Amino acid sequence: MASGSYADRQDRRITPGFALVVALSIAATALMLIFALAYYSRSPARLSSNYAALAAPADQALAAQIDAYNKDLGHNLTAAKSDLMNEAQTEASFDDQLSAVGFPAAAETAEGALLQADQARTKLIEMQAHASSFAQMQSLNSRVQAANAAVETQVKLIRQDLHLPPANPQMY
Repeated sequence: MASGSYADRQDRRITPGFALVVALSIAATALMLIFALAYYSRSPARLSSNYAALAAPADQALAAQIDAYNKDLGHNLTAAKSDLMNEAQTEASFDDQLSAVGFPAAAETAEGALLQADQARTKLIEMQAHASSFAQMQSLNSRVQAANAAVETQVKLIRQDLHLPPANPQMY
């Protein structure tokens, strides 16, 4: 024979109201987790960290490539061309990775302008790399320097928005 309290428990069923409360609680919790992850992924500290993680290796590679180009300039046309193509490849890789960061609206404008300026600089560097002589290569220097200034301006804005220290010239 079953006791009275056991029999009462068997008669209890999940009511539609209770099921609705459980479902809404689960949905609200999932929604809060989604918003928390979205907030965290776009937090200033996280964005600064992501940008710095992209910029540091790109800066290191660019510094080595620029040094190599300056050493080869006037002495070894083939090596200078290779140095320039490596530089262009590094810049294009940085641009691809930068597009995935997801900046807030304030920095997003500078990001777009940086990508445009960097792509223009990359095209000029590629033109230099395809030059048939040192004179032809050096004839593009003033245009590359102007492109460098445009990139540096946008890098400065992004770094200010992300509260990062200033970058060295020609670096991210």
